[in-house]
Amino acid sequence: MELFLLGAALAFSINIELGVVNVMIVRTAIDRGAWPAFLIGLGSCIGDLIWACAGALGVSVLLAWPPAAWILWLCGSAALCWFAAAALRDATRGGSIDESSPLRRANGIRAIGLGLGIALGSPTLILWTATVGGSVIASQAADLAGFVPFISGFGAAAVAHSAILSGVVGATRRFTGPQTVRAVSLISALMFAVF
Repeated sequence: MELFLLGAALAFSINIELGVVNVMIVRTAIDRGAWPAFLIGLGSCIGDLIWACAGALGVSVLLAWPPAAWILWLCGSAALCWFAAAALRDATRGGSIDESSPLRRANGIRAIGLGLGIALGSPTLILWTATVGGSVIASQAADLAGFVPFISGFGAAAVAHSAILSGVVGATRRFTGPQTVRAVSLISALMFAVF
């Protein structure tokens, strides 16, 4: 049980920040409701689990190799620039997420894929895996008996975070208006650009 709780705490450490995926979940929940937002969060959880497993396998050593780090950084940065442009377009048009936005077209598997892509390309998640996450996971989940409860706690906490965030924002979206969507879109455009 201790490893399960440690895995959950580690997941909350990366998911609780106001990061790229959380802003996407909030934007989608305000404009389209809790379910599409949760699917984006679920895709991100899968990406988090992939990075956590990679950390357990010692990928932080690979990420210390400059060519690998540069490739991941460039690909992740290109994806975030694309999302920044889409969010800025949404902010300037206001009222609702634009029809051409990847968030508007994300349903079902596409929403999960969008969340997964953002998580896999997130420079902050890559940096977290290369520094804190990878070493903690590798030290706590050195064998299968430790890995299973640790990664189970990590995954459960990540899914719970996505469900709670999308559910709360989706339930309160009727109290928001076009100005809220515009403000969240502008915040997300700035965050995508900064990341």
